Amino acid sequence: MTLAADMILLAFDEEGGRLPVRQSLAPAVRGALLAELLAGGGLVDEDGTARAAGDAPQDAALRHVWQRVTAEPGRKWLHWVRKDGRESIHEVLRGMAKDGLLEQSTSRVLGVFPLNRAELTPAGLAAAAEVRAAVVATAEADGPGAGGDRFALLAGLAHAGGRLGTALSSDRRRALKPRLTALSDGADPVSGAVRRAVQDLQGAAVS
Repeated sequence: MTLAADMILLAFDEEGGRLPVRQSLAPAVRGALLAELLAGGGLVDEDGTARAAGDAPQDAALRHVWQRVTAEPGRKWLHWVRKDGRESIHEVLRGMAKDGLLEQSTSRVLGVFPLNRAELTPAGLAAAAEVRAAVVATAEADGPGAGGDRFALLAGLAHAGGRLGTALSSDRRRALKPRLTALSDGADPVSGAVRRAVQDLQGAAVS
């Protein structure tokens, strides 16, 4: 399972019945794809820009990002966090559906506007609980929070993307802010781009 799938599992509400607004989720999911490629050597950082390396990944969502970076080398990380967010989410959801973690359906609002829904299966609910528990354990642990560990990376990106609300209360997030900041710093340069993309979305929403 990809880090982006973990991010989506983390984003489901506690009962696993709803996925939050996809536009707000997109930076964290794109960030997870980019961070997994960077950690695995599929991407490298060159003075704040992304460059593809190695062979194309097997996973469809990772491969799509890798191919786009291959075609446009030298772009900053923020560009790639902002790029094709909805498409990436759909790719990740399709992969999760194939793995039996969720089921997707489409209905129409007022008989006209399509509304896509994603609901976790029992296997998906169990996986979401495991991801949430691992993120909490990572956030509560001692240590500097380097980004090499999978769940340290996930927690750092989720903190940057504002996606920890399902795992940690606002009081715990405030209490753990130094630790979460360290985890987020360990996920740089991707986490910084995710944070900026989320700030831009929030600014656009209130302008």
